[in-house]
Order: sequence, then C-alpha cells, then structure tokens
Amino acid sequence: MCRNDISYLSLATLLIFLIPCPAQQRASWTAEPQTLAARFHDAVDGGVEILTDDEAPPILVRTRSGLVQGVVEGGLRAFRGIPYAAPPLGNLRWRPPVPPLRWENVRDASSFGNACIQINSAGKLVGSEDCLVLNVYTAASGRVRGQPVVVFLHGGGNRRGSTQGAPFDAPPLAMHGVIVVTAEYRLAALGFFAHPLLVAESGSAGNYGLMDQIAALRWVRGNIQAFGGDPERVMVFGQSAGGYDVQALLASPLALGLFSRAGIESNAIPLGQLGNLAGSEAGAAALVTRLGCDGAADVLACLRVVSAEVVVSNQRGLPFGTIIEPRVLPADPFAVLQQKGSPVPLLIGSNREEWTVLGDDPTVPLDENGYTTAIHARFDPYGAGVADQVLLLYPTSEYDMPDYALVDVDSDFGITCEVRNVALAAARTHESSIWRYLFIHRFENDPSLNVLRAFHTAELYFVFGNLQEVASRPYTPSVTEIELSNHLMDYWASFAANGNPNGPHQVYWPPYDGKRDRILELDETTKRLVSYHAAQCDYLSTLPQP
Repeated sequence: MCRNDISYLSLATLLIFLIPCPAQQRASWTAEPQTLAARFHDAVDGGVEILTDDEAPPILVRTRSGLVQGVVEGGLRAFRGIPYAAPPLGNLRWRPPVPPLRWENVRDASSFGNACIQINSAGKLVGSEDCLVLNVYTAASGRVRGQPVVVFLHGGGNRRGSTQGAPFDAPPLAMHGVIVVTAEYRLAALGFFAHPLLVAESGSAGNYGLMDQIAALRWVRGNIQAFGGDPERVMVFGQSAGGYDVQALLASPLALGLFSRAGIESNAIPLGQLGNLAGSEAGAAALVTRLGCDGAADVLACLRVVSAEVVVSNQRGLPFGTIIEPRVLPADPFAVLQQKGSPVPLLIGSNREEWTVLGDDPTVPLDENGYTTAIHARFDPYGAGVADQVLLLYPTSEYDMPDYALVDVDSDFGITCEVRNVALAAARTHESSIWRYLFIHRFENDPSLNVLRAFHTAELYFVFGNLQEVASRPYTPSVTEIELSNHLMDYWASFAANGNPNGPHQVYWPPYDGKRDRILELDETTKRLVSYHAAQCDYLSTLPQP
C-alpha cells in the first residue's frame, strides 16, 4: 500500500486555522476567572448551563460542581481531570462513590487528573487512590449542541489501565459528531474487595469499580448538556475488561436509564463465570492478613488507614474482580441477557487475531508437530478426543503458518466465541437490535505490528482515530488506513446517535440474529460475513470456558 503523503496529524493540524482564538481574548478569560464566573446565573434546580455571553470562550463550562476551563487543541476542545465523585480516601474507601465537593474558582481542566493506583505492565506502582476523574472531548469549531455522547471504559483486566495516553487522548472521533468521555475508576483490591464486614456495614460489598463507572454515567447525565451533549443519547462502550464491565452494566439495576446504547469490544462474560460474595471471602481474608489487620479490634478501620500503596503492593496473586452481589449485580449478566435480551441497542465484536499479544507469539516459528503438541496441551484436560476435534476444526492447511492456526484457536476460544455467545443471547428476545463485527486489519507500515495482524486492542486506534502512535511507538498510517479509521468512527458515531451504525456512504451493516449469524468484517475492504467460524464456536462453546 502507498504511504500517506500528508501525515495523519497534519490533517487535524490544518483545522487550527479555522478556530477563532485571539491571544488577547485568551488572556482575558485566564486573568479574570471571577468576572466570568459572575456572568453565570444560578442554574434551575441545580442544573448546568454553558456560558452564553457571545464574548466568552467556549472552553469555560459550568458543571454542577463548579466552573471548568478546558483548552483548544487542533480541532478539539479538551476538558481533562474533571472529578465525577469525591476522592475515595479514608472512610470512603470501599464505599459507593459520593458526589464531588463543589469548588469556588475556575478549575483548570487542561491536564489529566490521576490514574487510579495500580501495578502497571512494567511491574511498577503508579497512580493514586484519588483518581475518580473523567475527560471530555468535543469538536472546537462551531457551536456544539445536542450531540450524542460516547463514554469509554478502558481495559486492563480491572487491575490496571487508564485513558491518559494513545489512542484515547484528544481523539479525532470527537470531530465526527459525538462528544467523547473517558473515565478512570478503582481497580483490583481497591475496586473489587469484598469482605463480610463490608457486607455487615452496608448490605453488600465488592464491585466498587462498577459503581464508579455508574457514577461517571450519572455525572454525564447531569452535566453533559453543558458541553453540548444530549443526555438522552449516551453510548457506553468498553474494550477488553471495559467490554466485560459494559456487559455487567447491561444487567445492573443501578445503571438502568443512564445510557441508551452499548458497545462491547473484545471480551464477554460467559454464563456462570462470575463468583459471588461467599466465593470472594478467601481472597479478602488473605489480603486482610497480608495487611496485618486480621487481629485488629476494628478490622475495617485498620484496613482504611493502610496506605493505598501498601494495599496494592499486597494484592499480587489474589483474585479481585466483578462478582454477583445484591447491590450492583444481583444476577448473572449472561443469564439476564439470555432471559431479557439487551435493554438497549448493542454493538459487539472482536478482533481476528486477539491472542498474538495475549499469549501466542507469531514471531516464534511453530511447525506442524509443535502446533499439534500445543493443542493437546491445551485441550487434553477437557477429555479424550477433544484435542483431535479441535485439530479437525482448525487444520493447518487453511493457514499460511501453523502459528496462526494456534492463534485462531486461542482467539476463538478465549474471546471471539464468547462474544458470539453473548450476541446470540442478547438477540434472542429481539428486545433491542444487535450489530456484530470482526476486525481483521493488519497495520501496513510497521513489520513488527503487521506480524501481529488484528491483535487485541488494534481496533481502538481506528475507532478513536489516533493512528500516529500505535503500541507506544510512532506510526505513519497509509491513506487507506486513514479511510478505514474514518469509516469506523462514522459507524460508531452513527450508532451513538441513532442506535444503528448505518449511515450514508457506508457498507450496509446488517443487524445480527441467531438464524443468519451475519456480521461485518472490518478492513480496508469492508464486507458482510455469514456464520464466521460457527462450527468451531459451536463446538468450543460446549467446553468449560477459559
């Protein structure tokens, strides 16, 4: 493919000259925030209003908690680090989030708040417990009013992750007729700790990370109109663990009415996978012992004064994640979808070679014998003959290398077939329309990315429109990759706006149903598929899910 003669960034940079932003005017609103604040009148019933003075800049916005001042960056307005809940510190640790405190002066929203404290992929302790913040991105040109909203939940296994880097920051997606919101939320032990004493204290425990996500959605409903958004057209979508969480939110009574569309990318919750309060006690007890609080007169008080750094450093190897409990998630989310269907239109899909970054290394040569050995190692524990059947379903003759046959097996078993099962369950009642995709694009201009093919997270760079940095390295997209990104942004934006991804000048995306199993294959040449790997998934779905 030909390389792009004009860099991806330069296309957005050209829009700078379309934004009226005189230096004197910029200085005036920085120097006199109190004068500007005085130009607002009190909102009715605690509501919010965007600044209406014609001389005032659109980067000053009033939220329910106070004024925030963002920045114009290229063709975008960016508001970063806005608190959507009070810091969950001290006595608020392992409690439902509470509204943020009001502030009197203009709050600088030009830079990020804290990422939630975690052990990152490099094994380093980063972030802070004071992290319940979100970011809002809109187009900078013209008045932005009544636009649909997309709220993104990041991946990372609910143990790590953030939205403070590529491809989430300053996303061109926000110039496709939607407002983009990204949020941070509590992770691992601080987000999903469930102890019997917490149950005795408040009636339930665990899922604090999900509660944070719900609080962020509640903030959007109460404040997004001030940024030009439509609170009645909110799409929540997530990737990997974020997609997992979206499925949980679809079944949560606390999230009901806070969003009108949903998107699940590259993950799903199979039937019966989630544990419950009783099952979480062992991990909780182990953490209490590690923190030296097991003999305390008041165990919860002891746990709440231990520093967040010590808590997170001692969570290694302990299982903290989403559970079924009475407050947030009273029933199995897969069973809820199966019985009631999706309460809102759902866009759901996966990437063809998810596992190239999740365990299978295609740069390590694998011959036919190595592939056979690997399949037997994975599937012999499931019973006699299982591995042989998998080998029949995924013959190496259908792949250019045995490595990619193994990648296909693991990607299907670990993600794609589970995604298909959730789509089938959600479509069963015809309560809401479902659209399913398979992303297959391979990055063209970097051999180290190309060999990974359509890896886990690959679609995010195209959905958010940020292709100048991929997997933490600079990247120059081809012209056709920029076109693909624009198509995906239009699909996602149309879905947020209308509950249907189809729009003008797009390949028609058919609704999904169990009978025809029709999905959209996303690549430079987008096309419709019928029954992708249906036989393989039908068989793999009879096995206990990984």
